[in-house]
Amino acid sequence: MTPLPTTPIETLSPFQRLNRFLDQHLLPYPVKFLINRVVILATLALLVPLLFFTGDQSFVNALNSYLNVMSVVVSSTVLLYATIADVRDRAAAERREEIAKSYERVLEKRVQADHELIEQILQNSIQNILVDRLEKLRAEDHKQAEELQRAVIASNEELHRAELAELTALVQALYQSYFGKSVGGET
Repeated sequence: MTPLPTTPIETLSPFQRLNRFLDQHLLPYPVKFLINRVVILATLALLVPLLFFTGDQSFVNALNSYLNVMSVVVSSTVLLYATIADVRDRAAAERREEIAKSYERVLEKRVQADHELIEQILQNSIQNILVDRLEKLRAEDHKQAEELQRAVIASNEELHRAELAELTALVQALYQSYFGKSVGGET
């Protein structure tokens, strides 16, 4: 027999303490006696003499009283242990419900934490993707700006060379018109 769930003695009433004492120290012995197979067979065997000794009224009454007492004791014991089992089942069901609620709270917290972690990961991933994309765009813009700058510089150099060639030709023409000699030739 498993003992009843224990609670601190301070919270038990005198009646509950008496029940606990009886359950732990007194009632297990009659139950062990009643569930003994030999006792059960002997009690059943006592039904047979009732059929044959119907003339001896005191024997029949004594045997009938014994069987009635045994019947009441067995019924009471079965009822008692059914009640105890029901109390245990209810306590176990309440405990399972508490555990389920506790597990549900833990699970909800874990789901919330996972959700926040996933959001953070997604946000970081999106930020990383955007930063990478912006860096690529900046690099492409920088490259295009450098190419544009080189093209402008090259175009300006050609314009300067052309202007310089024109100025050189103009200076030579002026020099020849004033001095009558060519610049690169005769001395």
